[in-house]
Amino acid sequence: MNLRPRLKAGVFLAFVTTTLTGLLAAPAAAATSGPDDAATAYLQARTAAITSRQPAAVIAPCVVPGSALAAREASFARGTALRQADLGHAIDEVTSEVTVLSSDIDAAGVTASVTAHVVTTIMWHARGGKSIEASGVDHQLTLALVDGAWKVTADQSNDVELPATLERAGMPASTVRAAARRVEAITAPRGGSLVPGTCPDGPPPLAARPTSDRVKGYIERVVYDRDAAKAYVDRYALDYNKTYRRFSADCCNFASQGAWAGHMPMAPGAWTIGWWYDKQGTSSPSDDEYSWSWISCSKQIAFWVGTRIDWVSSISGVNRGDVIYYDWTGDGSWDHVAMLAGTNSAGQKVIDAHTTDHYHHFWKLGTASTRYRFGHVRAAWLY
Repeated sequence: MNLRPRLKAGVFLAFVTTTLTGLLAAPAAAATSGPDDAATAYLQARTAAITSRQPAAVIAPCVVPGSALAAREASFARGTALRQADLGHAIDEVTSEVTVLSSDIDAAGVTASVTAHVVTTIMWHARGGKSIEASGVDHQLTLALVDGAWKVTADQSNDVELPATLERAGMPASTVRAAARRVEAITAPRGGSLVPGTCPDGPPPLAARPTSDRVKGYIERVVYDRDAAKAYVDRYALDYNKTYRRFSADCCNFASQGAWAGHMPMAPGAWTIGWWYDKQGTSSPSDDEYSWSWISCSKQIAFWVGTRIDWVSSISGVNRGDVIYYDWTGDGSWDHVAMLAGTNSAGQKVIDAHTTDHYHHFWKLGTASTRYRFGHVRAAWLY
């Protein structure tokens, strides 16, 4: 039997297949017309890499070959897929929507910075049916012109999932710790040393508020509406309520809004007393005032525990409308809070949150070092 014609056909077919694979692996940075396009191609490649058997090949055209960023992003994609598999989630589709918020090219025209927001949606199924989860992440990208094409050289984001995905992908412990420390800094910029007048997100509230909105001659019973709280956080998980102020670390502000939507009663007081938010009778947030406990995890815990919530020992003790607090590095400082939104089709508890915006995401964020506390919101209050 003469095999030579078959071999020639096989070589040709391999050449065509390799060429097409290279073309379809990811949006080529060389084909982009500017840093905005290159940034968008990179962010979309990160999404496509999650379901690829060769995530590094998908990301490669958008980054500098062999760079630390290239290795980290391939690990992020691999770790994301592995974590979904660990949970029993069979991924059907992953999509992303990229919005470029700002961009700037240096005077020499060889480096650029791009700020973008990416909403990634994962559709998956389990034995219980189909589910959708989504996350919204801000990225600050640095790009450089390399051989005539824009390449992403650095990516700083507010993604609280990065440490966990790197850990699951088997990255070195030092890399995981560095990512966790950055997440800690991003999600909890308001440490215990913050005092009125040093607020990084805008002017502080007034020094004092009225101790009571009205004088009552009777006892009022307020019931917590868990469905209303869930409906609110579902509605605004990925699309912020523009009638409230927005903060760089917005998790406590969002949890407070959700609790208030569920009719948890405010407690007027001073900046450091009570739990309250005052819209000044307008829909514009520019003149809004608020208590420290409305926006700070440690201060929120200090007021809520024993008056609004009670600690329970495990995730099984909380459900929709309840809250989970996170200590990212296990150092004793509570960095993040999320509100329970119910369960997914696999029967797992899911959360809605801000900073990294989460919609119906599995509750267990963080690494092996992360600590959790579970807060069950009281059913009613008498006052």
